[in-house]
Amino acid sequence: MTIEWAAENTAGIRKALARVQQVARSYDISLEAITEQTIDLVTSPDRSEPAHAGRA
Repeated sequence: MTIEWAAENTAGIRKALARVQQVARSYDISLEAITEQTIDLVTSPDRSEPAHAGRA
């Protein structure tokens, strides 16, 4: 997701996000906080990267 976000590839972000969510549902698991933060970052209309942004 972060690679696609850095490349400004909206379609790639959506594809990666859909896959992460699909896997989480398939295994009935919750996403880690850092993954949720990454999702928030890459889906935010604000393109600036916070200094504390994590990588997933």
